[in-house]
Amino acid sequence: MLKNRYQEILVGVGLMSLVRGIISLKRDRSTLLINDKRFTVDSYPGLYLSELEILSLIRLGKKYEIPELQDLRQFLVEADIDFITDERRLQLGQSPLTNIKEMLRKYPEILDDSDLDQVYSENEEDFNQNFISELARFENQVYETSMKPKGQHFELQGSKWLKTIYTRFGELLNQEYQQSKGLKFSSLLHLLGLSAEEKLKTGLSASEVPYYFFRTFSPIYRLHDFFLATQLKRRLVLLGGDYKESSVQFWQLHENKFENLLLASFEGVVSGERVLFFSHLPEDVPFGIRSPYRLFRKTQVSPVRRSAAPFPPTNLTYFTDSHLLGSERPYRVLARGNDFSYYHWPYPELPGSKPGFYERDLKEAFEQDASRLPFQSGPVESTPSESVTLDLRSVKTERKQLIPALQRLPIDIAAQDQSIQGFEYWGPFRYQSLGFLALSYGIEEV
Repeated sequence: MLKNRYQEILVGVGLMSLVRGIISLKRDRSTLLINDKRFTVDSYPGLYLSELEILSLIRLGKKYEIPELQDLRQFLVEADIDFITDERRLQLGQSPLTNIKEMLRKYPEILDDSDLDQVYSENEEDFNQNFISELARFENQVYETSMKPKGQHFELQGSKWLKTIYTRFGELLNQEYQQSKGLKFSSLLHLLGLSAEEKLKTGLSASEVPYYFFRTFSPIYRLHDFFLATQLKRRLVLLGGDYKESSVQFWQLHENKFENLLLASFEGVVSGERVLFFSHLPEDVPFGIRSPYRLFRKTQVSPVRRSAAPFPPTNLTYFTDSHLLGSERPYRVLARGNDFSYYHWPYPELPGSKPGFYERDLKEAFEQDASRLPFQSGPVESTPSESVTLDLRSVKTERKQLIPALQRLPIDIAAQDQSIQGFEYWGPFRYQSLGFLALSYGIEEV
């Protein structure tokens, strides 16, 4: 039986909401986690993890004695990410040295030809071990400074050729069009931003460059979120938390302050001090996300007969064309396992926008991209996806700026353009930089 009132009500079931619920319970705060199927938590960076995110989650597991996070690697499977820009396909996700060699084949500008022999003479096992050590040093440094009001500066240690790649990686991704006279690296940054943060970006601050560098060349793993969530739900309940699968039938707001909510189940009215939303918001609620930046919602194509097995796709393929970088059709994403799982096509969130308006364009783009990357497919259907992308292309990035890891973006939950007291946005765009990594640091906020 649910309580009448909780100190924290969490909406949206996913890894971060479950971890937050467990942390709150260990702080002796009464906690309710609501699994309303309309509030989805899907986010590319939260499902495809690099060693950066894995290390941060393992640290949380040790700090709060969460065995499932301490042993997180049992819930991971090797994955890979492809980036297709015009006629160039970059395949990443393997070992660091393999990833770097792949980058050099497709983007040779990041290292002089005279230094290539040093790359290919490296002992792969030793190099990969040293690379992961540097990655861990960076992750630990960012964590140590995450609560400070200014960003951190990182100096890479390693061979001269690796330092050259590191420096040029940041310079070329940040190069203005007036200098580059081409969109080759702008297209790459466009897709890396989606993969790392699910944001559309045109530049990186100085403190973001090492994060993008390590995430780009790190091995990538697909999280078995179904199995992990099942075990974390059990732990949350064992610690005294409440978990409820039910839709919220009514939200009681008074003078832009949360009062209570009415569940569709027989438990009825529940009130709370704070409501933390870990999800993208559906369109059928009396409030929304207030953001100075545009949001892109997604419509999708998926197989009619979906596999009942909880095994997730292990490949993400991002597509863009250089002439579409600033348009309202900025990218497409295809997820594949043994067969394809879904194909996302974004559209700008505008008054009156509906997924059905874009169905023809969606299917045409799907057929074109499927012909470029053949896979076995049967009958398909188009459906909306509640996942969203944040558009930061209009934001002028200060390339030399050091942004704090936990600097909040001006995004909140509002009704009639006024913030709602008691509601807190904890979705994937809570922080300005570092994506899911920053969220794993900020999850401890009181």
